[in-house]
Amino acid sequence: MNGLAALNPTELLLVAALVALMAAEVAQGLRTRSWTGLYRPTLFVAAILLYYVVIGPIRALGIPDGTVYRALEHRGLLIWGWAGALISYASLLCGFYAAYPRRPPRRLILSAEPERLHRLGLRLCQVGLVMFTLVTGSRVLALINPFAARELTDGGFGEQLADVGALANYFNYAVNLLIPGLCLMMAAWLRQRRHGLALLLWLLAAGGIYVSLGFRYRLVLLVIPLILLLFMARRRRPSLRWLALFLAGFILLNGIIGLTRSYGRGLDLERIEGLQTGELFDAGFGEVAVFFTTAGVIEQAATDVPYFVGFEPLVNTLFFPIPRTLFPGKPKGEYNFIHHFLLYGRKHYRGAAFLNYAEYYIMFGWWSVVALSALLGHLLRRLWTWFLWRQDEPLAQVIYLLTASYLYVVISRGYLAQVVMLFSFTVLPLFLLYRHYARRLPAAPGW
Repeated sequence: MNGLAALNPTELLLVAALVALMAAEVAQGLRTRSWTGLYRPTLFVAAILLYYVVIGPIRALGIPDGTVYRALEHRGLLIWGWAGALISYASLLCGFYAAYPRRPPRRLILSAEPERLHRLGLRLCQVGLVMFTLVTGSRVLALINPFAARELTDGGFGEQLADVGALANYFNYAVNLLIPGLCLMMAAWLRQRRHGLALLLWLLAAGGIYVSLGFRYRLVLLVIPLILLLFMARRRRPSLRWLALFLAGFILLNGIIGLTRSYGRGLDLERIEGLQTGELFDAGFGEVAVFFTTAGVIEQAATDVPYFVGFEPLVNTLFFPIPRTLFPGKPKGEYNFIHHFLLYGRKHYRGAAFLNYAEYYIMFGWWSVVALSALLGHLLRRLWTWFLWRQDEPLAQVIYLLTASYLYVVISRGYLAQVVMLFSFTVLPLFLLYRHYARRLPAAPGW
């Protein structure tokens, strides 16, 4: 059965309304005369939801047992996921359009210096790789080649170089610094066409390590800003046709990695021998299971097991950066696992994840979905305004594109503490660099 034909009238209305909001945002971007129109942050959110909430689930409806996940049939639960997505995206748009902050910027970088951008990017890459190597040891050499990582690791690579104790988690997160570092190096190369070999070598090293580690979000955060920088540096919009091709390529790569990865041990291509391109493409929708869990958790909290956690996600986020050895009483974030356990049982709950608005929902119900989604929309409006004032600054372009791409993590993984921690090692360093190098301007008359 065709997936759309399997929707009941209420589901069809919810999906149609969500798609209409997305289409209106695309139309708004196309109507804008400026080349920045299609870089709006609301369109980044729309693209993420299109994959997780629209295309993937509807496609699953047309596949036998396509909505069975972790031994649970989710077909009757999906309406809760679509309702949540619609309310969340509509609230985000309300927060985005509710206010138009027009205050002139207080800091600007008045002269672009590509060579300085390159040096800053190189330093970030070096710091990130050195910190990661201290806790990974010689295994980092194996991780650079994802196709041989398994054999090299089994062969003895992996001796740790330093014992950093309670700070080990910070040193592991530091590998994310290669993402902003490479974005800065790319921005510099686009303007002066120098240090191309260094950029290429660092790209190969970072890409190999990220593929070997197996967490696909790092590849998304690396690839999307790099590609969009090619257009932005020329003040051009990416075409919708190009975006569609990129989405198809992302789904195919997602399927290959999903079928062949072993976390921290690279890829095993023998697992996909004999598979056709169509089968690999189908496997690229495996991430859509996150939507199934989202729907199940919302339905469960709303009806079968009324269980709301209040401000626990915020408290957990506040204390998350503190190592447990220094603060034994640190919250464990158990609220996240309890809902998974209640939904899937002891045998299947581990490793489940849900979208951001499911975490918002289990706080205070629909009220918290509306409030927190609107707050996110307001923050995106501030980011968008910040960028429009600085749209021709190379460092600002990198900051904006990486932040907008980071919405992939914000939307696709409803665990606020982890989202904030990863933000601190991926995006925040660039904002700090901008504040350091930007020149403070006199206040405009009337402000």
